[in-house]
Amino acid sequence: MFATRGTDLVDDVAYVLTFVLNRTVGRDHDQVHRLVSGDGASRRRSANDLFPGLFEPQQAVQPEEWRSVRDFMQDLIGLSRDDFVRVIRAIRRVVDATRRALDDPTGAYTDMVAALESISSSSLAPAASWDRYDGSKRKIIDAALVDTDEATADRVRAAVLEAERTGLKRRFVSSTLARLSPEYYRSEAIGTVRPPRAPDMERMLSVAYDVRSRRSHVLEDLGEGVWVFTDGAETAYEPNFERVLTLAGLWRLTRHVVRRYVSDAETVPAEPWDYRQALPGIVEMQLAPQYWIWQPGGLTEENATQRLDGFAEALIGWFAGDHTDGFPMGDVCREIQGLVPGLAAGEAKTALIATHALWHSCVDPKEHPADAAAFLEAFGPVLNQPSPSSFTFWLLGKQATPPWNADELAAMAQARTEARRRKDHAPLPPAIDALIQLETADRLEADGRHAEAVAFAANAVSEVPGNEMLIEWERRLVAGDHDPDFDVNAFLLGGRDKHADA
Repeated sequence: MFATRGTDLVDDVAYVLTFVLNRTVGRDHDQVHRLVSGDGASRRRSANDLFPGLFEPQQAVQPEEWRSVRDFMQDLIGLSRDDFVRVIRAIRRVVDATRRALDDPTGAYTDMVAALESISSSSLAPAASWDRYDGSKRKIIDAALVDTDEATADRVRAAVLEAERTGLKRRFVSSTLARLSPEYYRSEAIGTVRPPRAPDMERMLSVAYDVRSRRSHVLEDLGEGVWVFTDGAETAYEPNFERVLTLAGLWRLTRHVVRRYVSDAETVPAEPWDYRQALPGIVEMQLAPQYWIWQPGGLTEENATQRLDGFAEALIGWFAGDHTDGFPMGDVCREIQGLVPGLAAGEAKTALIATHALWHSCVDPKEHPADAAAFLEAFGPVLNQPSPSSFTFWLLGKQATPPWNADELAAMAQARTEARRRKDHAPLPPAIDALIQLETADRLEADGRHAEAVAFAANAVSEVPGNEMLIEWERRLVAGDHDPDFDVNAFLLGGRDKHADA
């Protein structure tokens, strides 16, 4: 869904004009008036003191400046879509930073560095030499290589330098330096106050990155009187580093580097582009699973576990009476029959088999197609092996306890807990994840392994935080009053929406 009056697109034009002209252009009259007029503050405490010229009142734009705007816009719209988006986002971020710098100078500083970082490239980071590598690190590595032959030591040093070259900080510093043209120190520096000196720039960029990464408190230590309100000076004195870039220095630097990025980037021919996905006001929403799980086409090994997750969620909802929508899975099951034989063993294959078996467990056996029965006979036995997908089938399809011993359950549940911490884990409804852990705790407690059972019970509670049934079951288990008859149906069907994933 999307809704727009086009004002965001007008704002982008204003951002570009502000960026290229170093003049404030915007639709927010009150904001512009406050920043340009100073809102009663002395000139030395105004936005114009931070960024010379940007918030100066009563300015005229000369014809050559309009030509520079036109040339920049032509170059900008000639970029590839990825490059265009990268530049526009950087421009928005840095211009917004200038407008809130009076209220939050440190936040503005980090956003301006982040804008520069967003257009950095590893390809512009030259290989460093060992004698220029960080001295404290070099000493440690050299000491460790004392007893190593020279060839091996050279390979280790080369590997360290390559890792350093591709590191985020090194990429930021090197990319920025590579995009500084001679004019940055010549015509563009005329009229500026304490502009950066070329030999100091690498060190100042390194400090700026540390500030952006919250690894340095140099700005807070200096105090705003030194680096914020500086009459527009682009550098400020700092005892430990000698010089640091001010907001004014970062503003001119960013404008120069972004313009170089645009001028150096490859121009591509115009190509069709679905602009609707980039319109402001777009909200992407996930459909309830009963509306899509039954639709054939597009089923792959990569999304197999998502199909089981959606099917299980829809089935639990149907059991609970949350909806009465039908979701005929016949066509999907035929798609599964064609896909599974070519897949290697793994959770994706098991998830597809579980989806197929779970659907047919809900259908009268007399209505099972012959090819479905043959498929289940050939591949169904995999569901007897411990896995989250198999557990889902046993829980919802057979409504029975899986035939696995405590050790097998514990190994599967522990692996599931570890997988859940990774972004690419196979999704399952929260209630099923909780029951995997609870069933394991129940079986371990029955075997006299109380401490292990308590740990898995805690996992169950953490999968559906605040669920009173799980909390009470865990409390009794810890107190030595184990309840072996946890009401799974009441847990699954009661209050499900409160705990379901968005």
